[in-house]
Amino acid sequence: MQPAFLQQGDTIGIIATARFLTSEQWKFAEGIISSWGLKIKLAENVFTPQFQLAGNVEERTQSFLSLWNDQEVKALLVARGGYGTVHTVDEIDPYLNAAKWICGYSDVTVLLNACTNKNIACIHSTMPISFEHATQEALENLRCALFGESFSFHWNENQIQVGKTEGEIVGGNLSVIYSQLGSSTQLKTEGKILFLEDVDEMLYHVDRMLTALKRAGMFKNISGLILGGFTQMRDNTEEFGFSSNNPWGKSVEQMILEIGLSNETPVAVGFPAGHLNDNRAFYMGRNAELIVNENSAQLTWK
Repeated sequence: MQPAFLQQGDTIGIIATARFLTSEQWKFAEGIISSWGLKIKLAENVFTPQFQLAGNVEERTQSFLSLWNDQEVKALLVARGGYGTVHTVDEIDPYLNAAKWICGYSDVTVLLNACTNKNIACIHSTMPISFEHATQEALENLRCALFGESFSFHWNENQIQVGKTEGEIVGGNLSVIYSQLGSSTQLKTEGKILFLEDVDEMLYHVDRMLTALKRAGMFKNISGLILGGFTQMRDNTEEFGFSSNNPWGKSVEQMILEIGLSNETPVAVGFPAGHLNDNRAFYMGRNAELIVNENSAQLTWK
């Protein structure tokens, strides 16, 4: 199921299910979104701090539901991530349908997973907090995704495992996916192309999370795997402030190779999405084709 694409003059809602924005942080994004010919509705709590969060859990839940139920609003863009959306998802999940697009990344993985578990398309994208530092390509991809203008990806990088597959893309931030294991919103991956990214983690933490996903059967019967940015990874070494060098000894790519995926499962690395300035928007929950060659990869939507 897929929400309707936006048209000039439509209204997009800005919600805050995790952290808040300041008015200064919002100015740049406001100008960009307005330049796309869209009207804007801000949820009441977007500028309301409660320590790190944009209000208490009830306020953050209503931040979503108030604009989700607003007939004028055709898409929802989460203001920023951080942590906190998981507090709201059990109240939000029963209302999710293909009425409108949900866009964001990182902590918003909770909502993206809830959508794709129901076979509802959504958009993994940059968010207003990051607009000022986002590349022009990342912002343009989000605009194209919202308005239904065609785009595809071709990137050059030494790839892990060649092959060709089709399927819906699901996934998002590895830590957030890991945090939902055993819950009602645990990500459904069978037959899907799984996308993973993360930021600011110890390498052995990454191994712990990948191993947990493997033991939970989440790599079993996936049709493909795409790795986005694994940025600011750290290790137990003097370089990262530890008293001695005691490295984990494996890269993220090496950990992926040890998962035991079928030789017929294409595995791509270097996809431009995640905690990057060049965080390109792409559809989740829509059928896509992934082609992985030895030194390049290509992703298109059917």
